[in-house]
Amino acid sequence: MADPVTGLVPPGRAQITQCPECKGTPGLDCPECDGTGKILYRACPRCGDIAWDYINDRREMACRISCGYRWTANDPGWLIQRLPDTQVVAEPHATAERNC
Repeated sequence: MADPVTGLVPPGRAQITQCPECKGTPGLDCPECDGTGKILYRACPRCGDIAWDYINDRREMACRISCGYRWTANDPGWLIQRLPDTQVVAEPHATAERNC
């Protein structure tokens, strides 16, 4: 179902990939994907680039490479980057996210 504000459908511009640790095998005790076999990489809401950084004491994010767009956690294009409630995918752990 499309988001009423943005018109986008989950996962938006996010990229869903096979977990590199367990090679996409669901049900394993994998610390990276929590046993789902997939990882959701959030991306810049404007251009879709997965290279972004936290800025301003982690209150905002900025596109690192492509467009330089800056957004906050309540940006509709950021919030839509999820799977429907019927599917669960792990996001990369905070320590593995992005280094400034």
